[in-house]
Amino acid sequence: PAELGKMLDGFLARAAVLEARQPLVGLISPHAGYVYSGPVAAHAYALLKGRKVERVVVISPSHFESFAFSSVYDGSAYATPLGQIPVDQEFATRLTSGNPLVRLSSRGHAPSGERGEHALEVQLPFLQRMLGSFRLVPVVMGEQNYDLSRALGVSLAKLIAVSDTLIVASSDLSHFHSYDEAVKLDRKTLRAIEELDYLSLSQNFERRIWEACGGGPIVAAMIAAERLGATQARVLKYANSGDVTGDRSRVVGYGAVALVKPVA
Repeated sequence: PAELGKMLDGFLARAAVLEARQPLVGLISPHAGYVYSGPVAAHAYALLKGRKVERVVVISPSHFESFAFSSVYDGSAYATPLGQIPVDQEFATRLTSGNPLVRLSSRGHAPSGERGEHALEVQLPFLQRMLGSFRLVPVVMGEQNYDLSRALGVSLAKLIAVSDTLIVASSDLSHFHSYDEAVKLDRKTLRAIEELDYLSLSQNFERRIWEACGGGPIVAAMIAAERLGATQARVLKYANSGDVTGDRSRVVGYGAVALVKPVA
């Protein structure tokens, strides 16, 4: 816990913060190992300083297991080295009551074979560090097509009635291209996010023209955020693994984005 906290605090201390205190609806944050993507993720989580957030919905892709729905965890808590985070079971039950594409389940949450899903868990210590106590709604998407993304996004927007709930989409960007090619691809993805064009994002992800391993979570978060009044997506930081390792032959891209509403 001490080592993890020290690492996160170092990332957060070096992260820039938006000047305007715009109401925050959602974040997009990468999920690679902290030494690679932690400095980028910190630019997203630094925005939480001084904000009141009671509930966080974290939406993750499934890297190791495929299933045709969004799996909302049916357990009571997630644990990290910084402690347990209680699941908002009432909200989870309500979220899964209106659409068969969103279900209570342990699929994607419990280990599949010898491997467990990391993309959701890696977001949690940042949230613990910035928020202290909060209730968690963990969601893993077993597939990332537009129908699943829309079903989840619409269902979330119907339930989130106040500003004390934050949505976090967990996603890295392009994978294993040269540095220059990765930057080119990732700029296209980030530009579409800035333009709030989730339909083009989904189409290009499905056709594998653009790349983001959490494309479904990004689209779902954007659909929910739009319905909750977000009018702007602000790219806070972009980098890739080549910026960390110096190896620019095969890199992974990382972006931090805030989905915000206008200042009242």
